[in-house]
Amino acid sequence: MLTCKVKVDDMQCNGCAARVQQSLMQVGGVVKVITSLDDHCVEVTFDDGKVGEVDLRAALRKAGFLKAADVR
Repeated sequence: MLTCKVKVDDMQCNGCAARVQQSLMQVGGVVKVITSLDDHCVEVTFDDGKVGEVDLRAALRKAGFLKAADVR
């Protein structure tokens, strides 16, 4: 399991945070998602044997969060 932080600058409200969380939880291999509106960040725990950071960014872009490319 790996945990990474993804900067999501355009996550501005609780509705956005819920959409981000739902989008990431639908990605196979994601086991935990914690959103932070204060930091505009998402902490994602995932099985790196099933999914990669590229997949996480793609899910966020598909959900309409185009600026979600900064994975740390």
